[in-house]
Amino acid sequence: MLWIINGLVYGFFSALYTLVNQQHKLNGYILGIWRGFGIALVFLPFLFFVPLQTSAYNWALLIFQGWMIGIYDSHIFFASANFGAGPTSRSLAVTAIVTTALWWIITPSLFFELVKDSNAFITLLLVLFGFTLCYWYMIKTPISKAVAEYTAPAVFALAGMSIATKEIAMMGQNVWENILYYLVVATFVSGVYNTVFFIKRNHPGFKGFFQQVFAPKVIKVGIYIVSFSAALITAKTMAMRLAPNPGYVVALVLTAPFFVFALNKYNKIPDNISVRTGFAMIFFLVLMLLIVTDNHGIVD
Repeated sequence: MLWIINGLVYGFFSALYTLVNQQHKLNGYILGIWRGFGIALVFLPFLFFVPLQTSAYNWALLIFQGWMIGIYDSHIFFASANFGAGPTSRSLAVTAIVTTALWWIITPSLFFELVKDSNAFITLLLVLFGFTLCYWYMIKTPISKAVAEYTAPAVFALAGMSIATKEIAMMGQNVWENILYYLVVATFVSGVYNTVFFIKRNHPGFKGFFQQVFAPKVIKVGIYIVSFSAALITAKTMAMRLAPNPGYVVALVLTAPFFVFALNKYNKIPDNISVRTGFAMIFFLVLMLLIVTDNHGIVD
């Protein structure tokens, strides 16, 4: 049950993550630069107190994770500014299906063990079918289709991140060492990714780069993002380490639309695009969690 608690914490901070640029509408690459380099800089000193990671596979995994984070960060920040946090967070719901399917592909032995329990497996397929049907209805409206198309790279990046996070969480026996390497190495790579694309797309020049990245408003928002992103990453890594399938943790993070919807209502910000179908998808994801956690012996 600890992975569910950590997954819900992950969902709450993910809501803050999508909400931040709904209000400020800053360049997504700049926020990605702050999030990547900011987190890495804060936790770099602690890395000297843990053993050196010597596995080439683990280093490749961390670099891949950083690349995925860079893609995800920039797309989510831009989408939140252009479409709002509500539609953006709801469009990510399909990630749970993508992640679950990818995990089944790379863990075939566990998948076939799941298939042997025909009752649980068929029920799981029915829930996934209901979810997919709701997603299809959601993207029928022009604005939802536009959000879905723009966030598609973020969906696949989040799926890749989720699987990589589970692998990173299992790199060693000490979970804190794994989290530290994630917080320093992977986020640094994401900062590099966003820096490269910001320069490539905006051509700010040397002086312009520092003027835009360290503008007073950007500094304030950047510090805010760094502060809660560390908690988000820690909760995510803990949840992925304990959950049987990373797709189930992604399903939990998709409680974020509830938090976004509530906070938008509180702040009187309009958020009524595809709300019914968006929350219907979340309903089916909740059913999936009930199946997984109800002592049916599901290990994948």
